[in-house]
Amino acid sequence: MMNLNDNEKDFQKKLQEETEIPVIVHERVKQAYHLIENNTAVQKKMPKEPYHWMKIGGRIAGGMAAVLAVGFVLCAVNPVMAKNLPVVGGLFEMLQDNVSFFGDFSDHATTLEAVDTTEIEGTAADTESDIEENSLEDTEVGQDRTKDDTAYTKTADGLTITCSEVYANSQAVYITMQFKSGQPFPKTETLAESGKPVITLDMTGSMDFNQEADPIIDGQVEGQFLDDNTYACIFRYDLTHAAKDYTEYNEKYNEMSQQVLDEMGITLDDLNDETDEGYELLSKFLDEVSARGGALETYIKNVEIPDTFNLQLDITKVKGLKADYEWSEDDYEKYGTDAGYYKYEGDWNFDIPVTVDDSQTEVLELNDTNDAGIGLRSVIRTPYELTVNELYEDGSASDCFMVALDANGNKLPYNDSTGNCNNFTIQDRDISTVDIYILDYIQYMDELKGPDNYNNNENKPEGQKWSNLLDQYAKYHKTLHFD
Repeated sequence: MMNLNDNEKDFQKKLQEETEIPVIVHERVKQAYHLIENNTAVQKKMPKEPYHWMKIGGRIAGGMAAVLAVGFVLCAVNPVMAKNLPVVGGLFEMLQDNVSFFGDFSDHATTLEAVDTTEIEGTAADTESDIEENSLEDTEVGQDRTKDDTAYTKTADGLTITCSEVYANSQAVYITMQFKSGQPFPKTETLAESGKPVITLDMTGSMDFNQEADPIIDGQVEGQFLDDNTYACIFRYDLTHAAKDYTEYNEKYNEMSQQVLDEMGITLDDLNDETDEGYELLSKFLDEVSARGGALETYIKNVEIPDTFNLQLDITKVKGLKADYEWSEDDYEKYGTDAGYYKYEGDWNFDIPVTVDDSQTEVLELNDTNDAGIGLRSVIRTPYELTVNELYEDGSASDCFMVALDANGNKLPYNDSTGNCNNFTIQDRDISTVDIYILDYIQYMDELKGPDNYNNNENKPEGQKWSNLLDQYAKYHKTLHFD
């Protein structure tokens, strides 16, 4: 299960051209489903029944066209709690207890020193006045770099972004950031349960050791406003997704998807037809792709992560969901994925040095499947997260959703910053025993989920615990023990 991105226009272009079907589309739907399951999707005051085909988009996690059905509505990211603190250093200490993947980052993180290497154009012969004059001119639309810019502080469109600290293990890179606006931020929508403001980034990221990796990443951040002009957050870059080679997987997935289209006697245009007949074809197509797609994950190749590398981040847009926004029927047609958001546009580029610390990482290689060909490849535990990698043999259905229970039988929370259902946060839970369940997606959402089932299982009598229900319907179940 991998992270996805908000490039719906590129997706639609690919659909219309009937060309390559990228893995990123294959995974977009699963991310959206996690946001629904975890109650983090923001759909405040959406018009009633705005898109009939969203119902079909909920069918599986293996489709390409379904991204258009759910991607633009589920514009949700999940931010943090904080107090006012220095720009350089100290952010982890303030934020780390209030993010979904909380834990002690501050004792292990490295402060990014503010090296005075600005992006201001000019030569060594420029005078100080020349540099200052250049710094105040817009270099392009949305750009207003200043003489205060450094390697880790960049200004554009009236917004200064500073990268402060970094910590990494083989699962993720965690970077603290502070956004400082020249004008107060507009009133921003917050998530109902956590009270976190909904802030997201349009960005790309790449690593110098794997230039072939898909550079598109989700700019999901967890943070809080320090004052009217300042927002601080932790950005989690999913290293397990980025350190993979999808070349062969994409080829096989494209071939399989085209084979399904040929067998059905249809084209991608038929799937993009917003009629009852088109919805029915899309549903059948997604079912077929799901049944065949899981086994193709064996073609995803791991790329070795070096002990040190550089992570390049290119932020092009910072967006906040407007509070009390009144949605209308034609918002998406007018504004696309920016509907309902205020935004800052520019080019904030950072080259972040990363050192991987796996001293606290534990890897369990399982490679275990049942008679249905469904199982687990591996489980990876860090002090902050538990990542469970599923395994599907050829012919097994991958239309699934993953649930993990702690030693008390309660659901482990999903990591808000990943959008996946196979990455769990563990800090305040007893994980001496963890039960992993792989379930039919539709059945889970329609019949098995719910807070009454999720919680307080340690107080329920035998036979009435949630695990009894999951045991009855699970496609796969595995019990793991940790020290």
